[in-house]
Amino acid sequence: MLIYLKGRELKIGVSASAKVGNAVTRNRLRRYMREDFRQMKNQLKSGRYILIARTSAAAAGHEALRRDLRAIVERANLLRAQ
Repeated sequence: MLIYLKGRELKIGVSASAKVGNAVTRNRLRRYMREDFRQMKNQLKSGRYILIARTSAAAAGHEALRRDLRAIVERANLLRAQ
């Protein structure tokens, strides 16, 4: 899930509740989401992004999470015009 707030600078927040899994699983998901976001940051509009891990994310692999993040950002029309 993605929440976007307009802003001048690019900031990110990542959240994974206890429903997602144990601490190891939640931390791994947060690292994956931060890394994927870092790789996309030059293509994104400025603002505040809040990424929230769903329970189904724990079973998904890193590549699936990367594709899903890209799809969510594209669907929300948050990519800069190139």
